[in-house]
Amino acid sequence: MSLNYYEQEPENNTFIEVVADVTHRCNMSCKNCYIPNRDVPDMNIDKLIDCVSRFPKRTMIRIIGAEPTMRNDLPEIITKVKRAGHKVCLLTNGLRLSKLHYCQQLKNAGLRHTYISMNGVDVDDWYEEIDELRCATKKVAALRNAKDMNWVIDIGCIIVKGVNDDAPTRMINLLKECGIENCVIRFKNVGQIGRYLKRENHTMESLTQLVADQFNLSLDHIKEKSIPIEKESILFPVDPNARLVYKGGIWIKLTNWDSEGKYSPLLDSKRRGRITEDFKVAPFFEHVKINEGGY
Repeated sequence: MSLNYYEQEPENNTFIEVVADVTHRCNMSCKNCYIPNRDVPDMNIDKLIDCVSRFPKRTMIRIIGAEPTMRNDLPEIITKVKRAGHKVCLLTNGLRLSKLHYCQQLKNAGLRHTYISMNGVDVDDWYEEIDELRCATKKVAALRNAKDMNWVIDIGCIIVKGVNDDAPTRMINLLKECGIENCVIRFKNVGQIGRYLKRENHTMESLTQLVADQFNLSLDHIKEKSIPIEKESILFPVDPNARLVYKGGIWIKLTNWDSEGKYSPLLDSKRRGRITEDFKVAPFFEHVKINEGGY
């Protein structure tokens, strides 16, 4: 499959979400990582701010890594992106968010939205198998701190067939335990890009059935309530009475990252871009694929 790759000048950015890989350093060594190269220098933040300052309209800037909290100047980065007129979402493994004082620093800097990776939910054995680190206590602490900060919370969870198939049940129970009533839980299968577990994978159909069964939802409910986000990705509320616009409550996003190693998942997205090495903007998934093993 050929990639429809292109680059835009910042002034011509058309993406409503743009990813900024502020560092390739990480404090974990997960078995599924689409950017496992750790030798890339940290992003120049002055050039980043110059780039996003030239965007024609307000954009969601997704600050990611590898692990963005490895940068000691992360609060400064958040503040500068906000001052440039944009929204910010921090994508993180959550280890440093287990410290309440650190979360307060990020909140003081202007952070209002975080996405925490929780592949093992609250089960250390799952984290060890998928992410090679027994870190459930820190992950749960990070989730509780995010609630205390009153942040918008997204949770990411890769379902690895035969390992954490019960993650949806554990997740909803954990949210209840933490008193979290508003959240988007993003379940996906294993994507064949970068470093990944080479084993039998869930299909979109089996992933949907698994989530339906564990959340006690019918497939008809999921079909009727689903909002298409992009190719092979759907968003739907758990509450059968919810309006089809996200206004709080628990929502589920299911995404098929399985491409059988032939191409990048979620190609041709018009929604999500990525800042390139020379500070232009390219479609996210295509840029990751052509730089696989590098940037």
